[in-house]
Amino acid sequence: MKDHDPRLQEIDCGEALRDLSLLVDLECDDACRSRLEHHLAGCPDCRERFLSERRLKAKLSRSCCEKAPSGLRERLMVEIRRTTVTTTDSDGMTVVHSRTTVERRNTR
Repeated sequence: MKDHDPRLQEIDCGEALRDLSLLVDLECDDACRSRLEHHLAGCPDCRERFLSERRLKAKLSRSCCEKAPSGLRERLMVEIRRTTVTTTDSDGMTVVHSRTTVERRNTR
């Protein structure tokens, strides 16, 4: 008998709906994707919600052709470069390390 695949662990609709945007945006790992796809295969309500979000994303992608103002792009790049790493040691104590790296480029 095959071992149970933990990626197919049952999740409820609340968990599925919480992570649907990760699947729509192709940002979930293999285990998350497998759990969501397994849930969607058996839940028509969540599957319809997923398909609806995917259609909405496709429409937005087709209709949004404007570029963000340079100030906004710069502020977003600062936020993207802000890195937070969280680790948990063997005692169960959580240690949070935060580092911000900002490079300012002259575009003129």
